[in-house]
Amino acid sequence: MKLLDELHHRLGSKSRIRSLFKDVSVQELEKILNRLKEVHKEKLQSRVKEDAKRQKKMKDIVAIHKEMAELGITLSDLDNINDSGKTGKRRRTVAKHTFQYEDSAGQTVRWEGSTTGRLPKDFQEYLDKTQKKRIECIIK
Repeated sequence: MKLLDELHHRLGSKSRIRSLFKDVSVQELEKILNRLKEVHKEKLQSRVKEDAKRQKKMKDIVAIHKEMAELGITLSDLDNINDSGKTGKRRRTVAKHTFQYEDSAGQTVRWEGSTTGRLPKDFQEYLDKTQKKRIECIIK
């Protein structure tokens, strides 16, 4: 992209163009100009094609919109079709509980979590030391 920026900079001023082509003969300059004209013509043709595609697409959209209005269909109706057949993964809900335990300093600590998964280090140490199950520490 730097090359394109540099080229744009060089060709952006008449004096820079003169200095760039000072050693180029008139015949070679005419060849370059003809090639540039051909590239310009190609660009214009591609723009015309893109505009034609865009206009056709707009006509199709208008026609679809008109037909939807005649049938009484809205965009939200189309969204409902996509949502009704959804069969994705369901996320399971994990019940959260409040647990109470004593840390290594002897202080009572409350922790909110589930009956599965990782535990805080001091809670795990408490369970190992007391030989209790996690469920026995739930506060009701």
